[in-house]
Amino acid sequence: MEDIDFSPVQHKTWAELYRRQLPKIRKHACSEYLEGFDLLQLPADEVPTLDFLNSRITPSSGWTIVRTDTRYTDSDEWYRYFDRKEFLITNYIRSWEELDWTPEPDMFHDIFGHLPFFMLPDYAALQEMFAPTYLAATEDEEKENIKRLAWYSTEFGMKREDGVLKVFGTGLMSGGDEFTKAAEGKMNYHDFTIENVVGHDKVMYEQHNELYVVDSIDELKQELARYFDPIVEKASG
Repeated sequence: MEDIDFSPVQHKTWAELYRRQLPKIRKHACSEYLEGFDLLQLPADEVPTLDFLNSRITPSSGWTIVRTDTRYTDSDEWYRYFDRKEFLITNYIRSWEELDWTPEPDMFHDIFGHLPFFMLPDYAALQEMFAPTYLAATEDEEKENIKRLAWYSTEFGMKREDGVLKVFGTGLMSGGDEFTKAAEGKMNYHDFTIENVVGHDKVMYEQHNELYVVDSIDELKQELARYFDPIVEKASG
């Protein structure tokens, strides 16, 4: 999809969300996100163009950013894009009344929340674990568990750094009130393990109370592999 012209109101919404979120991430975001954020250099006052994003991200991690008019892409289709190392960003942006929290992922979430991480090959390798496993899964329960494991790690996970809880999940990273509550220790926190997460349904249309914590991206990869590897091996024969 070619780049599109966003309205002055959409650019204003982006700029206000950026202004609100910047001091929060500087204080509470995990080190990987901040590294990627500084490398990506998102514009503060306008929605970034597709050309800008791909000029930074593709040389860094090999991923391509693709625009879509769809607000919430079906999981099967989403993971087919993921398998091609294509990350979808929606053209929808939240209303002015939803600045603090929106139940739907919008372009600010997609870009500000996710894309700084895709400047880092090590993080991209983490994301590249999900699609082959999801597409290899033959049981609905396996697919649901893979989505839960993504939800409570890369979307709504926390990370320990020197004994301090930092925001890791991209859904939190682009959020207002929920980010603050997560960062300030106002939720219930559990270690991220397969056993803790599998069977715990995603919380989609309200804010979270339960979050899961990882110690490092490498340890998260190892934990996911415990569930993912048997699925892939079964599919391959």
